[in-house]
Amino acid sequence: MLGHSPSPFSWEELRYAIAMERDALAFKKLFLHFYKDLKIFGMGMVKSGPVVEDIIADIFLKVWSLEAGLMQIDQINTYLYKAVRNNAIKYLGRLPLQVDLSEIINFEYHVLTPEQVYISQEHITLIEAAIAQLPSKCRMAFTLVKDLDCSYKDAAEIMDISVHTVDRHMQLALKRLREVLGSKNITLNYSGL
Repeated sequence: MLGHSPSPFSWEELRYAIAMERDALAFKKLFLHFYKDLKIFGMGMVKSGPVVEDIIADIFLKVWSLEAGLMQIDQINTYLYKAVRNNAIKYLGRLPLQVDLSEIINFEYHVLTPEQVYISQEHITLIEAAIAQLPSKCRMAFTLVKDLDCSYKDAAEIMDISVHTVDRHMQLALKRLREVLGSKNITLNYSGL
């Protein structure tokens, strides 16, 4: 998780405060901690800021309404990303256009990681182009694991696929990125490449 919140995040403490004490400040801290990354993740699927904002608002309304049931959620990041994905699929399924929901067409995610900040703009452009050419699910798996720091297990749960399939997507993504970058004689110290 990229973690945009300036203060430390402890799900166990926030979960209890929200579920048992109905602490609105704890709920706000949870919301602010995840909002930016959830919005960018949702935009990769839906491509509409207002729609993604509505999806996130609905999800957090459900989180608040769970009350004591919130104590059953051990991995809030997995829960939230999966909820965004599922609600994006529901939204796309209601559109009159035919969308291949199994692929979440044109999944895009554009946030520079700390490693990428040190790479020249030309290299970043090549990396982004290589990532954009990956199959949609492969691109989503790569984003969840490399950019959002999800484990393979969490990525599998969010994407509703097996851990083995996430591993295959990652192998394919890394192989293609190495090929593209190797053809340009670029060597990177980007985790796993």
